[in-house]
Amino acid sequence: MKFKIFLVTLCCFFMLISCKNNDSSVEDSETDSRLKTSESESPIQSKEIKDQSKTLSSSKTESKDSLEIVEGTYIKVGEESDSNCECYCLDLSFTSISDLCISPNKIYINVKYEKTNNNSINVYLTGPSNINSEGDKMPWDKFDKDLPIAMITLQNNGNLELDWLGFSIDDDLAIEYAIFGKKTLEGEFKKI
Repeated sequence: MKFKIFLVTLCCFFMLISCKNNDSSVEDSETDSRLKTSESESPIQSKEIKDQSKTLSSSKTESKDSLEIVEGTYIKVGEESDSNCECYCLDLSFTSISDLCISPNKIYINVKYEKTNNNSINVYLTGPSNINSEGDKMPWDKFDKDLPIAMITLQNNGNLELDWLGFSIDDDLAIEYAIFGKKTLEGEFKKI
């Protein structure tokens, strides 16, 4: 009886070893084929490919780094018919307060823009605009003025992308007012 158990154990052991060897031989053949492929390229071809890849990656970096957000008026892509800039424009200035429309012909806010680097800007609420026809019941004095309500990032094509974050009260998103500004402001803007 002990001899049968020994033989069964020995057979299982050999089967495990043979299966493991088959797996490693498959890996070895894959490695060999990869080596043969890379050996078929001459060292000159390999160097040229590396040089081209470095040139492409550095030109992408240079083009993004050479772009910088500039002051001026930007209009929302798709809303070019608002040529009078009544609601779908950004008047980007780093030295003065600007108006932003959050509800067409109804609610406007005053904001200041602060560059975080060459490629992005935080937008901060400073208060309601004096041209509002609605919005009297909004808690303007409770909205945080030190947290950004939007973030603007520079795109590779030179346009700006505005991401609406919403108003905050005591460092928390004011959910009942979060939708204001999202429809009119969020999206891509181009310089006019």
